[in-house]
Amino acid sequence: MEIVSQSPIAVANFVIDIANKEKKSITNLKLQKVMFFLQGYCLKYYGGPIIDGNFSKWKYGPVEKVVYDSLKNLGSAPIEDKIAYYSILKDKIVVDEINPDDFDDDALREIKKFIDHLLDMQVWRLVELTHEHHSWDMYKSDIYTHSADDYSLDEIRSCYEYNQKELITS
Repeated sequence: MEIVSQSPIAVANFVIDIANKEKKSITNLKLQKVMFFLQGYCLKYYGGPIIDGNFSKWKYGPVEKVVYDSLKNLGSAPIEDKIAYYSILKDKIVVDEINPDDFDDDALREIKKFIDHLLDMQVWRLVELTHEHHSWDMYKSDIYTHSADDYSLDEIRSCYEYNQKELITS
């Protein structure tokens, strides 16, 4: 089954909601890595991206800039609330959420299980896993000068596959 891409904020809120329900701490740094590996997971198993956005190559690994910018004021503090913003068009505060109708029940259950597992992993281990893959390692000098291209979908899928064993069984 192919899934329908969701906005980066909607997917971030989905992950934040799972973390909060499971009483697992999540920071912006960890959220970024969870979303990145979730993108790779969905590319591999569902044939398409879950996130309609781009991941940039940064010093501490992949970053979805829209989500990062929405949470950067928290620094390294835990995220306690979903991301909300004021919509001029709707003249109200909006909280983007994924559309569960875009997923069959089995896919949604598997995605939640994968996210929950990633939330159990140490954030710095997730960072290391992104750094060990050639899609980050080959571009270190460009990354440190802020001139690296964004990750391609192929690089994201490849990074997930390279780390799949640890991401599924650790």
